Amino acid sequence: MKNLTCLGGLAMLCLLLNSCYTLRALKWWEPGLDDVHKFGSASIKASGNPFTFASDVDNPRHQKLKTYLDNFLNRTNTDAFVIIKHDSVIYENYGHGNAANLHPSFSVAKSFMGTLIGIAVDKRLISSTSKPITDYLPNLVKNDARMSRLTIQHVLDMRASLAFDEHKETAFGEITKLYYGRSLQRQINHLKLKAEPGGKFEYQSICTQILAIVLEKATHKKVDVLLKEWLWQPLGMQSDALWSVDDKQMVKAYCCLNATALDFAKLGRLYLNKGRWQDKQIISSAWVSTTTHPDTLFKRGYKNQWWAAADYRYFADSALAVKFQQQKGIQQPIYKNRNNRYYFHNPSPEFEAEGILQQIIYVNPANDVIIVRLGNYPYKSVNFPDNFIPGLGRQL
Repeated sequence: MKNLTCLGGLAMLCLLLNSCYTLRALKWWEPGLDDVHKFGSASIKASGNPFTFASDVDNPRHQKLKTYLDNFLNRTNTDAFVIIKHDSVIYENYGHGNAANLHPSFSVAKSFMGTLIGIAVDKRLISSTSKPITDYLPNLVKNDARMSRLTIQHVLDMRASLAFDEHKETAFGEITKLYYGRSLQRQINHLKLKAEPGGKFEYQSICTQILAIVLEKATHKKVDVLLKEWLWQPLGMQSDALWSVDDKQMVKAYCCLNATALDFAKLGRLYLNKGRWQDKQIISSAWVSTTTHPDTLFKRGYKNQWWAAADYRYFADSALAVKFQQQKGIQQPIYKNRNNRYYFHNPSPEFEAEGILQQIIYVNPANDVIIVRLGNYPYKSVNFPDNFIPGLGRQL
């Protein structure tokens, strides 16, 4: 009888695992670069009027940069690294692949979603980002009355205070369920808050998925269709893209857009040009300015699904740090790190779209530079988004 009970328990466990996200999590565990093959996907067709960046890679002026980066990137697990300055590609490296390879965006997709929301606001399909999300997801009030005070802007800026733990990376964690679950809508339907919305910043990927539902209800179109109509076609994307979907065919809006490095760079170009593409305003300059203004990004660190680029200044002692601030007219708190070096975070006009495994679209308006890096975590201890790429971009 005891053996039968054990067998019955094992049978129930197998049934449970096969009917939920846990089996997928145990099978695949961490996200990887080939995850496009793990899920279904929506196809976004290339533009009928493709835009091509000019090439300046063979210019002798860039030979020193090429030699340095070729050697450096060879040891960093990088699959694509592209630098664009003044609308020309001055460096490109695709590892063992080529420019046509699709790469997973992971959370870089969030910046595409933020852009789609901005366009919807421009088109007055969403009247204001101060509207509560319960205008589009009314049933959430039944879970938590405070949901009626959670606005689209709170969600855009990751200040939602949802009862959702992004960092509990276990087979049964909420972020694991979001990634491997069969129904994103069902998970959102059960959301509650842990505090009053609009408070402190907390990075929660499910916020972006909420934006996708809001956008689809406001426009009566699927997110992948809107991406094609509002960005992929107008920006002259040269390659078809794939956006992973759940079992209900809902796009994983918070991640999982698979495209080429050069097509990803075009989102950076759009923001570099204040929302204008050739002779057409794709997204209002007001939205771009609000999103990327140094004061906004520096004070909040994250705005409309974009990150502020880090600019840390380091000094041997505090007196040197104070002297530098006085010379530059800067007033920022000075900290001491574990290596007994003093530093402060300098306000920066640069901004980034970032994804896990160090996927990056970096934009430096002052230098007219876009850098895209795609790949896996580096073999050596290199921090592309916070140190290497911003530092490189400021020297170009």
